[in-house]
Amino acid sequence: MYLMNISNYSGDLDKFQKDWKNVERFLEKHQLDGVELICYEEDYLDTLPRHILKGLHLKYFPTWLEFYKNDHQKVCEMFGGIEGVRQYYGGIHPQTLIDAFRDEYRSAQEFGVEYMVYHVSHVTTEHSFTRAFDYTDDDVLDATVELVNQAFDNDSDVMLLFENLWWPGLTLLDKEKAQRFLDRINYKNKGIMLDLSHLMISNPNLKTAREGAEYILKMIEKLGSFKEWIRGIHVNLSLPGDYLKMDHRAEYAELLKTEDPFERYLKTVGHIKKIDWHVPFDHPLVKNIIDLIEPEYVVFELLAQNLEQLDGYIDIQNKAIGRGAK
Repeated sequence: MYLMNISNYSGDLDKFQKDWKNVERFLEKHQLDGVELICYEEDYLDTLPRHILKGLHLKYFPTWLEFYKNDHQKVCEMFGGIEGVRQYYGGIHPQTLIDAFRDEYRSAQEFGVEYMVYHVSHVTTEHSFTRAFDYTDDDVLDATVELVNQAFDNDSDVMLLFENLWWPGLTLLDKEKAQRFLDRINYKNKGIMLDLSHLMISNPNLKTAREGAEYILKMIEKLGSFKEWIRGIHVNLSLPGDYLKMDHRAEYAELLKTEDPFERYLKTVGHIKKIDWHVPFDHPLVKNIIDLIEPEYVVFELLAQNLEQLDGYIDIQNKAIGRGAK
């Protein structure tokens, strides 16, 4: 099944004149079977045709570990006080996170989606610039197991797929860690959503799309039998090696001097976008990756500024995989 990512955020739907019928026509043009949705509030959901809605990308709090561990002092320092904490998480107690994911789980069941995607990662704004992490993969994985087993405490037909990132957490660079993590998740209908860009970002020495594809193929082979847990893939390309090798501590120092919270947010997002590109994987070896994994879901997870660019991106991605547009 071939899908594309989309959100019900007005800025995203502006590309389609806020009309889901235009989204349907776009999907048909590019031989796509539906969408993986990121859900913002309740906007435009009443007119969303359920038959195109196949997956739900759950909320992602990049920074959550300190909050979940109830380290109020540290969290207040990071978010400028208790109101900043409330604004970011929607509450001031760890239960807020559990409730947020429980709500989205209920939404997934009500929508009738086939799968949910959960990011297994943690990073503070500071460490996204400095990479001087004071937490490990195991710290993040252990806390995620605890949180997930509380939030998703009853099984359903909706698959729960865990996505890899390059920050501490589920990187998929260590198959034993990944297997231990999945084994401790009580939700039975589970698996992995492999994000190709996120795996590439873990190797800053990659220079070309071919090198990226060859690296991914090698890493999948290293996973051995764990590969069978991969039920879906996010297809895109990122080769930020040169940027990752730069020293960004001065940028972070400048960020701290920025008083306006929204401007700080935009600078941080700009930094992340230089790492995680969300552009088409334009090398034909991407088809070898898909053939090796044989996933149930192939999601074109691309970020475009307008419909024309998105149209071109999907064409490039289809062509690389060997699929023609109508």
